[in-house]
Amino acid sequence: MKYNRSDFPSDFLFGVASSGGQDFELVQRTGFDCCSFQIDWTRVLPDGRGAVNEAGLDVYDRLADTMLAGGIRPCATLHNGELPAVLMDMGGWRNRDVAGWFADFTDLVMSRIGDRIFSVAPISLPSHAVGAHSGKSPAPGQQDTRTATRTMHHMMLAHGNAINAMRGLGMTNLGAEIGNPINDNRPLWDCIFKKAYPDTLLKRLEPHLPVGWQDDLGIIGAALDWCALGYTVQDQVKPADLECVQQDYTRDLPVYVFDNRTANSLHLQHDDWTRDVDLHLTAVHDALEKGVPITGYFARAVPDIDKAGPHNFAPMLKTVLAGGSVSLPLAQPVGAMHAHWNLVADIGGTNTRLGVVTDGKVTDLRKFPTGTLPELLEAFQILRDEIGTNPRAVVAAGAGPVKDGTISLTNAKLDLSEADIGKATGAQHTFVVNDFTAAAWSVAEITGDDVEVLQGAPTPPQGTRLVVGPGTGLGVGALVFSEGRYHTASGEGGHVGLAPRREDEVEIFRAARHIAPECFFDDTLVLEAEMFLSGTGLPILYKATGIAAGHPNTPMRSAKDILQDARMQTDPIAEKAAHMFTTHLGAVMGDLAVALMPTGGVFLVGGVAEKNRWLFKDTFREAFNAGGRFTGLRRSMNLYVSEQDEFGIVGANNFCKSALER
Repeated sequence: MKYNRSDFPSDFLFGVASSGGQDFELVQRTGFDCCSFQIDWTRVLPDGRGAVNEAGLDVYDRLADTMLAGGIRPCATLHNGELPAVLMDMGGWRNRDVAGWFADFTDLVMSRIGDRIFSVAPISLPSHAVGAHSGKSPAPGQQDTRTATRTMHHMMLAHGNAINAMRGLGMTNLGAEIGNPINDNRPLWDCIFKKAYPDTLLKRLEPHLPVGWQDDLGIIGAALDWCALGYTVQDQVKPADLECVQQDYTRDLPVYVFDNRTANSLHLQHDDWTRDVDLHLTAVHDALEKGVPITGYFARAVPDIDKAGPHNFAPMLKTVLAGGSVSLPLAQPVGAMHAHWNLVADIGGTNTRLGVVTDGKVTDLRKFPTGTLPELLEAFQILRDEIGTNPRAVVAAGAGPVKDGTISLTNAKLDLSEADIGKATGAQHTFVVNDFTAAAWSVAEITGDDVEVLQGAPTPPQGTRLVVGPGTGLGVGALVFSEGRYHTASGEGGHVGLAPRREDEVEIFRAARHIAPECFFDDTLVLEAEMFLSGTGLPILYKATGIAAGHPNTPMRSAKDILQDARMQTDPIAEKAAHMFTTHLGAVMGDLAVALMPTGGVFLVGGVAEKNRWLFKDTFREAFNAGGRFTGLRRSMNLYVSEQDEFGIVGANNFCKSALER
């Protein structure tokens, strides 16, 4: 061969690409610095997501250890050109969801072996990307433009998602392997390095790109540590190509050259193979002399590299690669890898609490003013920037309805979307949930130490659970237990009907009609439950109680003051209002429990319950159990007061864990 190691910079890497059965001892003896291998998505996740094949993960675990033991740097590509059959049946790369599932696959694999990997490229982006199909890359022209365009876009989105996922683990030395830009790959290069499609192609491609494609470009253009040019048997490295790539795209970024010939093209004679490598290295050498920062060359291993006979290249390669050693590390820097973190939020009308979650537990809690939408998103971004990496997932809970990934926060008077959160934090997964979805999830992992038992089992049993909270409104959530796991159903318990339970309450309901007529059901004495049974409603109940008792000038007082006077027995009107609050709340909770049959227990949550335990004793329990023919059933139910602090944050975290598992 024309060149040897001494003709290149001291830390120039010579690598070989493994086809799966490589003899790594031979690779080591030959003198290669690196070995590139591809990871089979199906081997790790047979269905592309969900159940993990631990034996498949073990293969790559052992592979990394074997390479490192031989002093070979493991260089991984996370996609071997094949998609799991289940994902292909779902549309393959035409399906945008595959780009997200690829990030989950990346996270799974690199959480296991990432600390022992030198470098990673998510996907070897095909030489003819516009011709890429769902799983493999057929010849150009074999599919329609729409399919090809979306496939290309979603593969690049998957690449960006994977880079962000690995950054979230603290990984470095991440790059992209792309075909020569001269060969119809301008869209790939422009999107990854310029975050834009080439103007010359956009007019043709735009009608076929997915909705919201512009928002994906920031992810696709995630910062890289290196770039590799992949060449096939039809291509030959030319110094002009390498200078073009540097000038138009990579600038000072380290560049590798990959010989990506397919297995069918490797039946070469010794002289043919040597000639091709010499031509590649000549172009690399010339480009280095002109200042292009090329840092390595990877040869595609020929089938007979590990066989004895006239075509055994090992002795020749050993001579070429002798005479020096590379000072670069074998794998990721020690201590660089860390567990993912998640961000959970409980958004109120005035303040927002943001929780940092590591290893499934809330390890830090911050408080920010909610403010406007930009101010709220800035709070998310401040915390993200302080930690220094993107969270894997963000869950934001607040009062209000959720539709199409957006929550209308009634207290804060703003709309918050999952897309907004994603832009502010760079998270792979974002969720917005109703506050009582979070409240329901807060009891998913609850124990006997976390509750006050009003009746029933000392430790909440597994099963469907009902949560009720008289806060600003009367919130209701249900954690339905089915198929071995929990699912959430949340609602607006404050809008169920509330009617007089005793004759002496009739006048109080009539007085309330004059105070809040819009909250009554037609011309009846039935009103929305939260008009009496919430922190906002208790002042209305107090005023109506006073009017019914002959005090027309009874003022509107705060719930806190009313309950304090009732407890101290210094205000008869407050005592009456507190008694009605307790008995009606207990009765409503009992009614809801009969409808849902929560074998896992009924839970009272929130500030009113926490700060006014004296309300929830015998009278409350008796009202809960008073069910006529269903009294016996009610008495058999488990009834608790939750003692968990920050139940909104706890619930958002439990929701997050469940969502990520799915």
